[in-house]
Amino acid sequence: MKRKIQLMIIDYAIFFLSYLIALIFRFQNDFIEMQKYILPITVFPLVMVAVLYFNKIYDYVWRFATLKEIKPIIYSSFLGYIINFFIIEGLRRTFIPNFIIPITVGFITALLGSILIIFSRVWWFSKHKKDTGNNINNNKKILIIGAGDAGVELLEEFIKHPSFGKVIGFLDDDESKIGRKIRDVEILGKTSEVMNFVEKYNINEVIIAIPSATSDQLKRIIDYVDTKKVRLKTLPGIFEILNNKISLGFIRDVNIEDLLGRKEVKVNFDEIEYYITDNKILVTGAGGSIGSEICRQVAALKPQELLILGRGENSIFHISKELKEKFPDLKIIEIIGDVTDNFRMEQIFKKFKPDVVFHAAAHKHVPLMEKNPTEAFRVNVYGTYILAKNSIDYNVKRFIYISTDKAINPTSIMGTSKRFGEIIIRALSKNSNTKFGIVRFGNVLGSRGSVIPIFQEQIRKGGPVTVTDPRMKRYFMTIPEAVALVLQAGSFANNGEVFVLNMGEPVLIDKLAREMIRLSGYIPDQDIKIVYTGIRPGEKLYEELFLDSEEFIKTDNERIYILKSNDILDLNQLNNLVDNIISCVKEKDFDKLNELIEKYIPEGTSKIKRDIAY
Repeated sequence: MKRKIQLMIIDYAIFFLSYLIALIFRFQNDFIEMQKYILPITVFPLVMVAVLYFNKIYDYVWRFATLKEIKPIIYSSFLGYIINFFIIEGLRRTFIPNFIIPITVGFITALLGSILIIFSRVWWFSKHKKDTGNNINNNKKILIIGAGDAGVELLEEFIKHPSFGKVIGFLDDDESKIGRKIRDVEILGKTSEVMNFVEKYNINEVIIAIPSATSDQLKRIIDYVDTKKVRLKTLPGIFEILNNKISLGFIRDVNIEDLLGRKEVKVNFDEIEYYITDNKILVTGAGGSIGSEICRQVAALKPQELLILGRGENSIFHISKELKEKFPDLKIIEIIGDVTDNFRMEQIFKKFKPDVVFHAAAHKHVPLMEKNPTEAFRVNVYGTYILAKNSIDYNVKRFIYISTDKAINPTSIMGTSKRFGEIIIRALSKNSNTKFGIVRFGNVLGSRGSVIPIFQEQIRKGGPVTVTDPRMKRYFMTIPEAVALVLQAGSFANNGEVFVLNMGEPVLIDKLAREMIRLSGYIPDQDIKIVYTGIRPGEKLYEELFLDSEEFIKTDNERIYILKSNDILDLNQLNNLVDNIISCVKEKDFDKLNELIEKYIPEGTSKIKRDIAY
């Protein structure tokens, strides 16, 4: 508060001086005429400062000022001029007949005053820069690729924190930018010339500051950089940054997710905000890979409350801690519970009354579910039924079920159990006010239990890297991009539709392993061996997103399709199915479960294998 008062006194003095200068400018040496208009000299600056105060100009930290903070000074000054005109005119007509100010004097005072205030703030900013200049790390020289918004924000962060290094220049493929300057830092040339500038200026670090860059664009840029001579870093994809301001903490090494996962993904945030903002959102499996990312993206859209539900207390603790640090004003409610515990779930729905449910809790590890089939059915089928039923009973507006491409022509128990989850959601959606939606997609890069962390650990140990089959292909997308599309699909959800995400082209797992070995600085089959181990129980060589009998309709988003409806169970059939599954799970009746699979999912080839199941 002390600092605010000091600035207000300075600004009052500036407008006082500006008024005197305006009188001299208007009347020059005619001091007798000036005396007629001297009375408002105390009131005019006072009103101007009051307007600046109510427009929160004194709340800014001026050593970090940008053009955004300077513009409101100009607006406030001219608003103050207009208010002054009415106040002085009112005083003249009611109390003080000789309380007069010429229009030109008031205008010049407002204009000159705002210019001098801006100058004082710029002087303060420059002084602070000069004082911190001694801390500049002259040993670390940085080149930024991308002179767009992200690159400029990154430059500003380096200016504010000079101890992290000095930005020598930008590179950008937009020829109209080359040769121009941003914050006195020159755009030196094109991306293809990166190594010329690295050698010319002894650059230590090159940073790719293009969050919207696709995998192909990143590969092209990376091909230009000799990582033996300079360190290469990048900003994460646009959906990892979301609405957050770019900071130095976002900078990281280029990884396999950048080379394989960045798609041209666009979503309509207005449509997503419509059902997220100011609503109570429940996320199940909130500590998992997909669930935690749903929490991050939902939190950025300002829900009324975010309910994070999981069975493992450690994972819930960690995502809660992260969210509270990033979104300190958000109300977060941590819930430990099992989705198959109907009493617990009903208690939660009754107490918190969520508006939207994202159901991401599931057993997803294919080989483990082959050995534990009743667990797959208990959690992925019965747990889904409990959540969906409670959502209907407690008037949830929207329910989004996270499914998988492994539910199509399922060859695994995990895929089969997720397919039963889809059948349940579609049946319950028929006569419900809750808007249900099902989202199917393939593998996401970096999720727990996926090949990426497994390969990383194998490479760290020196190999070998194990690939099941050289022909095996999988769809891949980064977790943030997949979740952004899940949120978009949620806005389309209405009557149990199945939404399928276009994951791009499938990737050979063998190629993925070789790319990861190269990124780690090794040569495949020379420094680190690749060993083929054979397909595991329940695995497919190729993943599918549609059944042969299913047709799809395009949505407004080119990466999201809606499957045309086929046969849906009525409620009697559904209740009979759920009762049978519960009974089979309790009694570990594998034969009956196999009969149910054959009856309801005839196109699948999955069966519980008695020799490995328990």
